[in-house]
Amino acid sequence: AIGRGGFGKVHIVSKGGKQFAMKEMLKARVMQKGSVESVMNELAYLRMIDKNDPKSKFIVNVHYAFHDPENMYLVIDLLKGGDFRYHLLKERMF
Repeated sequence: AIGRGGFGKVHIVSKGGKQFAMKEMLKARVMQKGSVESVMNELAYLRMIDKNDPKSKFIVNVHYAFHDPENMYLVIDLLKGGDFRYHLLKERMF
């Protein structure tokens, strides 16, 4: 795992020679926190982003979404520099 979130872990995965970040979210934890709607909204908003629009180059794109009996997965762009929250907590202000 390269990171942890409120619902699970983030892993580096690859397909066709390209690397992605895969968010693995425990369904039980998402339900326990009452966040099913938030997770579904995240996926819906990410799907609305046009990957070819140059204005969205700073937005993480979703490539795949799937689930198994225990987890939900989002395969998104891999940003090796860390996410906004990481930098905000580190720097305290921009």
